[in-house]
Amino acid sequence: MKRLGIGWVILFLLLGTFFLPWREAQTGERTGYVLPGNLKEGWKVFNQKRCNRCHAIWGEGGKGGPDLGAPPESYVSPVQLTVLLWNHWPEMWARMSAQKIPTGKIEGNEMADLFAFLYFIRYTDEPGNVEKGKALMQEKSCSQCHTVGEGAKDLSRWSKYTNPILWAQHMWNHAPQMEAGMKRKGIAWIRFAGDEMVDLIAYIRSLDPRAEKVYLSPGDPESGEKVFTEKGCAHCHGPRTPLDLSKKKDFARTTGQLAAMMWNHFPEMWKGMEEKGLVRPTLSSQEMADLVAYLFSLRYFDEPGDPEQGRTVFLKKQCDSCHGKGPRRLDLSPLKGKISPIFMAQTMWNHGPEMLEKMRKAKVPWRRIDRKEMADLMEYLNRGMPQ
Repeated sequence: MKRLGIGWVILFLLLGTFFLPWREAQTGERTGYVLPGNLKEGWKVFNQKRCNRCHAIWGEGGKGGPDLGAPPESYVSPVQLTVLLWNHWPEMWARMSAQKIPTGKIEGNEMADLFAFLYFIRYTDEPGNVEKGKALMQEKSCSQCHTVGEGAKDLSRWSKYTNPILWAQHMWNHAPQMEAGMKRKGIAWIRFAGDEMVDLIAYIRSLDPRAEKVYLSPGDPESGEKVFTEKGCAHCHGPRTPLDLSKKKDFARTTGQLAAMMWNHFPEMWKGMEEKGLVRPTLSSQEMADLVAYLFSLRYFDEPGDPEQGRTVFLKKQCDSCHGKGPRRLDLSPLKGKISPIFMAQTMWNHGPEMLEKMRKAKVPWRRIDRKEMADLMEYLNRGMPQ
């Protein structure tokens, strides 16, 4: 299967931006970190800062580091991205120095744009396994209703739809008919696990490689929030409901997995809608794109950290060797309320080499950190480093 090319990425970037709004609790306190970002500008930052010398996007670019366009395994949230950067800073600096790539300073808006770009490319497209998808056609009984190459239910006609978001939209609108057809044939509702839906989509997209592809511009989270409300999704999945999607721990990590999650829960969703007297809405492709962008924006924020645990992390990682209230230490308490994943990443980028050199002189090793530790540490710093 042919992957989505960089040219289409650029087209997507020109078609829209990815802005993630504030989230507020009932108390008015911030529950996440604001992460605005402009995709087009993030693409420029990626190239201007020479990230492309070591990192490829879907196979195009440098080979010294991991391909950042691969499906999310290393990071799925801003804090995890910050953690990934922190843990690899020494190695990155060493490689940049060896290749004589200047580090340069990076501004806050540039880091925000870079974060938006890296997040966007990870959720937009995924490769899938064609052979596994072909096998799933039989295993999931798809072939009992659908044909390949002929007839009104020829799946090869769907090969033009490249984006899983379009698949989610078609499945949503046609699921009632599919459910009725499955009942007539005595087929139980099929469930998809892991990346099975992605593999099935990959197989169907490979059936007619000559078909003119249908692409989709990025969704808009703010428009998606309106869709979420107007289409009735908020009745069951909104804030403070039992099925609040922003609190769902096993939320889909990619659009293909989201399509599978929606498919798996169609019967329960329809039953719940009937019980509440809600009409099943239909969705246009752009409405689905906007809805998906909104749902992923909810998961873009990490859960708040624990400031007490953050103080433990601060001491455990020996941050107090250079920071704190005392002689020859840099007091971080004035940064109260200003700490975010982007701020941390920007600070590490701009001051990392200096930090690393001071740590070497003090014989303090570079400390690796995990997602929870980073979230706790940021919360501790945001509280003004309480004792």
